[in-house]
Amino acid sequence: MTDLLAQVTPLTKGILWFAANEIGVQQSFYKDIDYLLNGLLTATKNSSPDFKSLVLIGENFGNNFYVMAGQDIAENDIRSFFGLISNQLEGESEFLVIDESSSFEKVQKLIPELLKNKFRQIH
Repeated sequence: MTDLLAQVTPLTKGILWFAANEIGVQQSFYKDIDYLLNGLLTATKNSSPDFKSLVLIGENFGNNFYVMAGQDIAENDIRSFFGLISNQLEGESEFLVIDESSSFEKVQKLIPELLKNKFRQIH
């Protein structure tokens, strides 16, 4: 089991992945995220290979599992994503952040105040 997969629990509602390069199978987190989404990342990559960012919804422990991934994600897309997931982050639930491009620090100002303690960066 990889470090990322070991950190995903029933309380994990999704992943926000700021990739350092174009998203592809060569990246260290790609296979883990694809596994968590039952191959949906690869299917999307095969059908739309030139995407800049994407949002995918899979299932984890019987609940919706949201992934936003991209190399250069627009602020409006991030705000929309926070709106999509805001009602999913209740109680002790959390979101994992993979920040390979040092973008999350700039994005933290966009996180609604009620969600700020729901994001956990992994390295």
